[in-house]
This record gives sequence, structure tokens and C-alpha cells, in this order.
Amino acid sequence: MGYILALEGGGTRSQAVLVDPSGQVCASAAAKDVNTNFTAYQAAQAAVRQAVSQALAGAGADGAQVDWLVSALVGPRFGAETYADLCPRARYRYYAESQVVFARGGFYRPHGVALVAATGATAWGVRADDGRHEAFGGWGSLLGDEGSAHALGLSALRASTRAFEGRLDAPTRLVEAISAHFRLDPADYRAGLVRAAYGGPISRAEIAALAPLVTRLAAEGDAIARRLVQKTAADLAWLGLHAARALFSPAERFDYVVAGGLTAAGEPILAPLRAGLAQEFPLARFIVGNQDPAVALARLAMFDLSQEKP
Repeated sequence: MGYILALEGGGTRSQAVLVDPSGQVCASAAAKDVNTNFTAYQAAQAAVRQAVSQALAGAGADGAQVDWLVSALVGPRFGAETYADLCPRARYRYYAESQVVFARGGFYRPHGVALVAATGATAWGVRADDGRHEAFGGWGSLLGDEGSAHALGLSALRASTRAFEGRLDAPTRLVEAISAHFRLDPADYRAGLVRAAYGGPISRAEIAALAPLVTRLAAEGDAIARRLVQKTAADLAWLGLHAARALFSPAERFDYVVAGGLTAAGEPILAPLRAGLAQEFPLARFIVGNQDPAVALARLAMFDLSQEKP
């Protein structure tokens, strides 16, 4: 078997990794977001081509050596129309975001729940014994995505406007921190933030990128930031527990994998979910999937290919 090129992406960025037949990562590259609910098809196509081209160049590899191009993109399914000139011999295989989340926890034949807390938030339940599966959340920034980085970033922006006007019941450094993040004048915060929000406008990914700022302020003792983080964590736990309740009983054993950029905040985000699982599903095994998503996808594909008869 030749190289496998794995491509993963969603509402924040896309990433390609080139893996050799032994599973060794030869090169990786990142590009812009590819979720076609929020990004034009042509822009998403250009992003994945850039990621693939840079991964090949980074490894000094010939695209003709790529046997499989596997992808898990939130939205589009690009194929030969996009990659034929880059990887002329490649065959194509497609995976769902849920499969990547499970793979990040090391599960290639899952029986349990996968929860992603990234720009958006979605939970999936899968039963290996009877094939049932369900999905919850993932409605996007307009209709839902409670418990996500975008939801946390947006709540911080909205709280900052009330803080600027003195309409909060506790002090906060949100105005100062958001001003520094977007290079605004704190003294002219209203005009500057309105221009940034509506003149650009601020993208969904840029709003989600505020989440680490909010979790940092919370860790430093900012009372308002702490409330926002607690609300986001509670929403994420509610989503995650609902998915478990839909498919599993309290007496069952199953795996529970949570992954995504928001999990980098650690226990302030994860503690309500962890506690809820311990109380309602004491036999569930809780795992934070830290493996790089594109690498996890490549290894999932290698596992699947190894199980197939020649």
C-alpha cells in the first residue's frame, strides 16, 4: 500500500496529513475552514487543495504515490474533480465527523457516545450491537450550538457590551481583553465593536476564537467570565447526557469520547459532564480524545483497510 492522505475540517480550519504505509505521519498542513454552510463552495475547495498540496510538498512526496485520499469534512465531499491533478491514482473514502471523534479516543468500532465541543457542538450515540444511532445538536450558530466555543465567544461579546455600559453586577475585564484581541480602543469600545461586528463582519470562527480568552479570564478569577464558562459547560453537559440517555441505560457499559478545541480548557468545561455521567451512567468510560483529528482519521482508514479482504 502507498501513502494515505487524510483530510479533516469544519467551521474553523481544515487539515491534511500524509501517512506512510507504516502509519508514520510524514507531513501535515492546515488551511481555512470548509463548512459549506458558512463558507462558499469554491473557497472550501481552494482550502482543501491548498492543504493537500502543502502536505505533499512538506513530505517531498509525489501525489502519484497516494493510494487513498480519505476525508471527513463538515459539509462537502470533494473527489476527483478537486484532487485528480494532485493525486492522480488516489481512491476516495469518506467518513463522518462522529467517526473521527471516536477515532480520536482510539475507537474504530464504537459503542457509545461521541461529543465534539469545537466551533460548534454535536453529540452522537452509536450502538454496536443493534446498529442504532442518533445525533443531537449541531444546528449551527443561528439555531443552536449551545455548549460550543462559538456560543461561549458570542456570550462574551454580548456580556462585554453590558459591562461597557455598567449593566453588570460584578466587575469584569472582558472589555479590556476583547479590545486587545480585536485591537480596539477601549475608550471608544461601542463604535469599535459595532464596526468590527457588522462592518467585517466578525466571522463565526473569529467569535469561536474568543473562547480561550474567556476561559483564561475565568481561571484568573473574573466573575463574569466564570459565569459564562459555567453556562457553556452546563449546556454541553446537557447535550452530552441527552445523547447517552437516548441510547443507553444506566446499567450499561459504553465508551464516552469528548473532543474538540474547547476541551483544552479542562475541568471548567468538562466537570459537569463528567459528574453527570458518574451519577447517571456509572459504568460509562469517559475519555478525552486528544489525538490530532486528521491523524486519527488516517489511522481509522488504515484500520478499515486492514480489515478488508484483498
